[in-house]
Amino acid sequence: MKIIGNMGKTKKSPQNINFEEKNNFEYLLNKIVRDVKISEGRKSLEDILRCIYRNQPISTKKIGQEVKLPLPIVSNVRTILERNGILKRSEKGALYTNYGLNIVEKNLKFRIKKDLKCPTCKGRGIILDDKFSKILEKVKKYSKMRPVVDTSIDQSYATPETATYRAAFMADRGDLEGKRVLFIGDDDLTSIPTGLSNLCDEIVVMDIDDRLLSLINEISNKENLNIKTVKHDFRREIPKEYFNKFDVVFTDPPYTLDGLKLFLSRCVEGLGIGGEGTIYLAFSHKPIDVYLSVQRIINSMNFVIYEHIPGFNYYEGSEIIGNTTFLSRLVGKNIKYPNEGIDLLKLYTGEVKPTLRYYKCLKCGSVYEIDGKNRRIENLICKCGSKRFKMIKRKKNKRAE
Repeated sequence: MKIIGNMGKTKKSPQNINFEEKNNFEYLLNKIVRDVKISEGRKSLEDILRCIYRNQPISTKKIGQEVKLPLPIVSNVRTILERNGILKRSEKGALYTNYGLNIVEKNLKFRIKKDLKCPTCKGRGIILDDKFSKILEKVKKYSKMRPVVDTSIDQSYATPETATYRAAFMADRGDLEGKRVLFIGDDDLTSIPTGLSNLCDEIVVMDIDDRLLSLINEISNKENLNIKTVKHDFRREIPKEYFNKFDVVFTDPPYTLDGLKLFLSRCVEGLGIGGEGTIYLAFSHKPIDVYLSVQRIINSMNFVIYEHIPGFNYYEGSEIIGNTTFLSRLVGKNIKYPNEGIDLLKLYTGEVKPTLRYYKCLKCGSVYEIDGKNRRIENLICKCGSKRFKMIKRKKNKRAE
């Protein structure tokens, strides 16, 4: 049965296949999962369909943020559904056709036509009071001072709102007042709204990037925040004077399992091996089999996932992670190192999944291949002088394997 092909004019799908019949619709969904290579599986495809049903019209970017999937996957799914007459396009985003509505209501039993999440907090579970709203205005200004991201170490800047909501969340949970707080990496400048809250006894930021540490020092001095910065490569233990010194640690590590283990190990050192404490972990949404590994790593270090909020963190221009990651509050007792080794050669996503990306200049149309090592998009300047590009294709980098 050919599902995806040339478009034609029929009263049903463009291929004249009646997807109101359950077997045909099941075939279509399974084929989409295979062809688009949705590693999250059938459930994630149904999440896309449900998200559109409850929020139509809705943009591809917004769908990706809601269902926690990369934009290229969402875009491909949307295109296939349009070709088969289930969706249509509007200026404001994806819409169901009448035919498509009949199909999903009949076969997937969709009934709820409105998203039930809180429109004010957007599912985060907290709001910014007057104090944190004023802090946000300062964070917006300082976030514009951040250097260009270094994608080779998986830098991807969170929005100013995200950094401020993180600090407000920690404050609400009682993890700032009178606490000693350590940041294992802070390219998102979350230490700034944390310091501006004037709630902590001590704030220390460790990072490998001199540019960010210099910026944090500059802001801290201007605002009299007393944030201490330490340059450190997390492939090594944190300095001994910082062992067993902190009550709370925040980290947004590379989104690989070995990166997770490494950064959590440094968190454990800051809290104290054999002790107790709280870790705030920002990490990307993963397929269920990878989630199980994430949970196993956390449990092996004697932490429980006390709270977990999907889609808490939003990032600037990070389509590969659907622009969002989750935030988990981990509470530990008798904490210890992970019970398995760490491969220091597989810390970053470019090391685990080498990928070639092709960017098109928005001014002259020239196309450039980016491998993330010898050439990175943040440093790319077109021969015409433009610095504005759009990713048009990506593929596995077999040369790097």
